[in-house]
Amino acid sequence: MINSVFVPLASHLEFVTARDFTESRIVNEHLPTPLDATSEQPPLFDGTTRIVNEHLPTPLDATSEQPPLFDGTTRLYVSYTCPFAQRVWILRNYKGLHDKIKLVPIDLQNRPAWYKEKVYHENKVPALEHNGKIIGESLDLIKYVDSNFEGPSLHPNDPAKKEFAEELITYSDTFNKIVFTSFKGDTVKEAGPAFDHLENALHKFNDGPFFLGHELSLVDIAYIPFVEKFQAFLSGVWNYDITAGRPKLTKWIEEVNKIDAYKPTKTDPKVIVELFSARFLSHLEFVTARDFIESRIVNEHLPTPLDATSEQPPLFDETTRQYVSYTCPFAQRVWILRNYKGLHDKIKLVPIDLQNRPACYKEKVYHENKDPAKKEFAEELITYSDTFNKIVFTSFKGDTVKEAGPAFDHLENALHKFNDGPFFLGHELSLVDIAYIPFVEKFQAFLSGVWNYDITAGRPKLTKWIEVNYNTYDV
Repeated sequence: MINSVFVPLASHLEFVTARDFTESRIVNEHLPTPLDATSEQPPLFDGTTRIVNEHLPTPLDATSEQPPLFDGTTRLYVSYTCPFAQRVWILRNYKGLHDKIKLVPIDLQNRPAWYKEKVYHENKVPALEHNGKIIGESLDLIKYVDSNFEGPSLHPNDPAKKEFAEELITYSDTFNKIVFTSFKGDTVKEAGPAFDHLENALHKFNDGPFFLGHELSLVDIAYIPFVEKFQAFLSGVWNYDITAGRPKLTKWIEEVNKIDAYKPTKTDPKVIVELFSARFLSHLEFVTARDFIESRIVNEHLPTPLDATSEQPPLFDETTRQYVSYTCPFAQRVWILRNYKGLHDKIKLVPIDLQNRPACYKEKVYHENKDPAKKEFAEELITYSDTFNKIVFTSFKGDTVKEAGPAFDHLENALHKFNDGPFFLGHELSLVDIAYIPFVEKFQAFLSGVWNYDITAGRPKLTKWIEVNYNTYDV
């Protein structure tokens, strides 16, 4: 029963009961006859949504015959797993060009000799056969297809959006290079700033989920295939979630996955992990889950953590001790390795209550007594400071505002890491802040005075950091 208090509030509404619904008018829809080779084409781009279920042909390999060349048919040569080719494939689908541009898939692992000899001398995909010529390079191709074929244009008319679109399309090569290169190093650390750059770019126009606002554009198409594959690979191999702490990127991925033109071009995440692992991680030796399960397992009694009231265990009595916190991921690394190597009887576990740690731990055991997460982050930022300075100094010789921006975006994102204070590591000034203060001070003055570029615009954390440092300390 509806509470009488709410009746006046709902008096203007008309409720439909289950009985009303049952007795409402039912429409018996006539299903139209499927269109065949003799049927006329329905109107195109008249506001009606149509979905094309396309049969994807088998990829051509070294044993396949070459299709006719320059016979008036427009052909798009692709690989079903290549992100570069996927860019043009998505655009073709989105513009409804299934009957205008024929898909010709190539088996890149066993590609036909005639493809290089007679079709595209670069021997890469994508390539477009159109008007008696072959055109390559995916970024050039998406612009070409958008300009030379019918269908909705994906290039903006607004000057600000047009300029930003060119900037982001140009940056896409840098983005890909950063992430691909990271696979050979500290992947999570090195790839992170590239995804931070996308997160910041998605804040530029807040009238929609895409890079230029509410409408899909060539910018989105340039990034979709790579973000798809990087997300699957980084999650599958490194358990790294590229959306964590990046709400705009999360929303962008959600909206992109709803696009019908994109869905048939997607690759199974397991296939992505397999292909990328074979290409980028062949030099590494992995321990499989089966190996781990079949290793020796010990049911160990975990001791109670030591707190401020606990007595210090003996020190240097020839017992090897590992001091840990049960909830600290940094300590967990060594704990896992100890267990895996079967060292339970060789290394004694000594848990510490970090919220109420014993005074003796700092005084007599380990003087650092610091938050390991902040310590590692501090080392990372201090190391990055040279890169930061180099990026900004180098930008003075080029497009300064465009090239220096990502470096300041990196600082803005770093200042979001610990929200218990305005500094890089939280509420206390640290060596990290001291490493950056002199350079940010001088860069801010120079960029503002010469290029009228405000490094704090759109960077609230950096703004606060500068205010606190310059107003509190004699810098």
